[in-house]
Amino acid sequence: MVRHVVGVPELAMRAATVAGRLEALEADEAVWCLDQLIRGALWGDADAMEAMLAAAYWLVTVDVDADYGWITELFEAAYRAERASVVAMLRDAPPVRGLAAGRKLPEVRLPLEREITLGERRMMASERERKLLDRLLMDPSPLVIGKLLSNPQLRVRDVLVIAARRPTVPELVNEVACHPVWFRKVEVREALARNPFGPTGVALKILPTLPLKMLRQVAGSGELHELVQEAAGRLVRLREERTAPWRV
Repeated sequence: MVRHVVGVPELAMRAATVAGRLEALEADEAVWCLDQLIRGALWGDADAMEAMLAAAYWLVTVDVDADYGWITELFEAAYRAERASVVAMLRDAPPVRGLAAGRKLPEVRLPLEREITLGERRMMASERERKLLDRLLMDPSPLVIGKLLSNPQLRVRDVLVIAARRPTVPELVNEVACHPVWFRKVEVREALARNPFGPTGVALKILPTLPLKMLRQVAGSGELHELVQEAAGRLVRLREERTAPWRV
């Protein structure tokens, strides 16, 4: 499976390959494979790291409603087999922090003399003018942010503004997490995992793709959901125990 995945060029295609290979297996076999990918990535195997990234992206972008039965089967099989790292990847919970009831993110201020509609802001998100793009990074609409993320003028430091924004709403964090180009950037994944306003499930799925130093920081952050901190600590222990893949 790993060789098949790394032979595919794009992340979204790799994610589809992972999903297809896992869905062809029994749930307990698929869980074993996921557990081995986690261990292989922690161990530093380059191909396993790429396959783990694809698996994480698949889980982040999967249509939970459409695949609810299969995801539930995986979760139950992982729980029965006591594969805690896989259980964590398949869990979700509300963000540990959020906007106060009734509050919304502020509207973005643009350097224009009139009120700008949502449709106009989406069009502006495709333009090249730096002054507009810098303002739109703080737009509260997922539609605008989604358009902005595909703008070739955007840089990693711009995406980090969106990913690390506090306060924010889960929908904006999801836009970044579901973008295949930016999901590949480890600093972006770290910002997503360390944002207490973001979806807990996204953070849990990202953790196995992070290097050891980042995992230690997440585990000891003190501001993230306890599920995220516990999962990061577990991955750190797996790596420090040097539990090699394939033979476990």
